[in-house]
Amino acid sequence: MQRYMTTLFLLAAIGLTLACSRQNDPQEAPETDMSKSDPQAVALVDQLWQAIGMTNWRQTEFITFRWIVGSEGQTRADYRHDWDRLHHKYRVEGTNRDKQHFVALFDTQTRQGDIYLDGEKVTVDSTRTKMLENAYGRYINDSYWLLMPFKLKDPGVILTYDGEKEIEGTTYDVVKVSFENVGLTPGDTYWAYIDRSDHLMKRWEYFLEGWPADKERTATTWDDWQDFNGVKLAMNKAFQGRDTRIYFEDVTLSRTPSEEVFKMTAKTFLAELEGRFLNRAAHKYLDRNCLGTDCWVFAGRTDWAARACFRYDRNR
Repeated sequence: MQRYMTTLFLLAAIGLTLACSRQNDPQEAPETDMSKSDPQAVALVDQLWQAIGMTNWRQTEFITFRWIVGSEGQTRADYRHDWDRLHHKYRVEGTNRDKQHFVALFDTQTRQGDIYLDGEKVTVDSTRTKMLENAYGRYINDSYWLLMPFKLKDPGVILTYDGEKEIEGTTYDVVKVSFENVGLTPGDTYWAYIDRSDHLMKRWEYFLEGWPADKERTATTWDDWQDFNGVKLAMNKAFQGRDTRIYFEDVTLSRTPSEEVFKMTAKTFLAELEGRFLNRAAHKYLDRNCLGTDCWVFAGRTDWAARACFRYDRNR
């Protein structure tokens, strides 16, 4: 069971270290033996799961979201994710270090798939392999920032009640999350702050294996909780002590996977679909799929591709 170190996604421009997932597949694992965990901590996580809709999450087959880093009024990173959890299909797009737009389409279990750069399929094996590794890492890291509360009973997780703490007038029960023989860095530790009033996790702190002993924990809020078909997700993670946050947009959860999204190899961000920055491949796709009456019918769907077509057709 491999886990990606947070430094894999170090954003040097803002000095941001990102927390990471501890499993190859963020889809929840069956509940495991929690005998090594503190019963009080386990009970708190049970309450958290009830509050965030774990039952509904288990029935969710498709999720799409954008993972965005904002700092000092600027967008530092923006990645689009689409995940067919039932069939292990994944799509992630964004911009690489060379300012090229990429789309990665791959299987989350085999990690095999294809890469497109500026709408053109990558045929060089070494380049494709490296970019698939990076895309898989994005999937692991970015989804964990959204879905971590659903993974608190994954194999190897040990939960310990770490007392109560009051922050700005709110009392939290703190659950320490440590790991036993899991991944490459089992020394990582997280602290989940669970609000007593609504049982939602409103903050986390983490300290990673290999950090200097005198280094302070990294802390972010978990706020702007929103409901998506009975599943609650925290849409904003603000870093304490700096003007930086990770937040999510264009989030959709469904029990029916989208087939169209895994056919799209061009840029699809809604912010770019205003008729100004569309590349040739995007124009080709939208001209083929989003014209006249058909586009209005297509726009009746709820996924992001439909909304993109609607906006494109409306602004022509």
